[in-house]
Amino acid sequence: MKTVKLTLLLLILLKCNSFAQEKDYYFYHPEIKYGSELSFDPLTMFLNGSLDILRNGSHENNGESKNIFRLDYGTGIRTVWNNISDPVKHINRFGWKNFISTEIFPISTSKEKAHYIPNYTHHVIGAGMLYVKTTEWFDYHGFKYPHLYSIITATAYQYMNEVIENNHYVGSNVDPIADLLIFNPLGYLLFSFDSVNRFFSKTIRLYDWSLQPVYNPVNQEIENAGQQFIAKFDLPFETSMTGFVYWGIYGIAGLTIPISDQDNFSFGAGTVVNSLNENRLSDTRFLTPNTDGSISFFYDRNHSLMASAIITGPRFYNVRFNVYPGFFKIGPLEPGFYGGLGEWDNFQIGVTFAYLPIGLVTGKTH
Repeated sequence: MKTVKLTLLLLILLKCNSFAQEKDYYFYHPEIKYGSELSFDPLTMFLNGSLDILRNGSHENNGESKNIFRLDYGTGIRTVWNNISDPVKHINRFGWKNFISTEIFPISTSKEKAHYIPNYTHHVIGAGMLYVKTTEWFDYHGFKYPHLYSIITATAYQYMNEVIENNHYVGSNVDPIADLLIFNPLGYLLFSFDSVNRFFSKTIRLYDWSLQPVYNPVNQEIENAGQQFIAKFDLPFETSMTGFVYWGIYGIAGLTIPISDQDNFSFGAGTVVNSLNENRLSDTRFLTPNTDGSISFFYDRNHSLMASAIITGPRFYNVRFNVYPGFFKIGPLEPGFYGGLGEWDNFQIGVTFAYLPIGLVTGKTH
């Protein structure tokens, strides 16, 4: 609990120590005062990144609690550090062939061995873009060393994500070795080049469409925390539509249709990782996903996500929706909303507000 409180305090202090200045940026758009762009800041990014693992069933599926005050932070911190401080020892135990074929190179397409997919999509492309976007946020808000603050924030949430994923486990785990020592630094390095940033902001348009974390004070669980990315691209034939790929725990592809100069409607289909299984190989822990189908609908304004609805099934029939601040007003307020209904979420409804990193949720959960 002390770890949680100290981390939140430090990030709140960072959030408060700010003033704005106008510049052109690749990924951060302070001129957009609505939707997912309005909701973005380092603290919200930290929560979405750190707690992402809690939304896909890894803890419940393995008999653990999602109560954020009951997670075994101490064991997680020590185990992750033990692995990344002596990577050769733990890779030797897992086997270099296994490590390279599952974590590094796309040798197998089976879901049991294709751990490299999130390594490239999340930890190189997604984390690299967020590193730049967070740097731009710190720069816009007047911090003297924006790159330093960004790398500290990014490293903190990536490490905490591995800690929460680890939870009670003690032993060898090559996943944080690949994530923290190889792919995250590769993403930061890659997105340090202006040519790469131009490509992912102009040619392939990459956006952060992460979720709206909400806290349930009854069971002390956080719902709807998670990182999601979308890449939009032109189609190889003349059309006003564009293609998109949306990823996080979802892997969805589809089409975006402009409905005005500013507004877009997108729909697509794909898969979702709705639970994780814990496995052992050569006394080394690794997780394998269970997947389900998904259908998605998105509405964005100037590529800032305003509302989304994602339906999953048939393994678990479920629907989740997010309405972001700025979609509509209630008097002087511009709240956001989250809802989950189905075999996974049972029923829950939450409310969020711009400039607050976390909202509140109530209802019966899984």
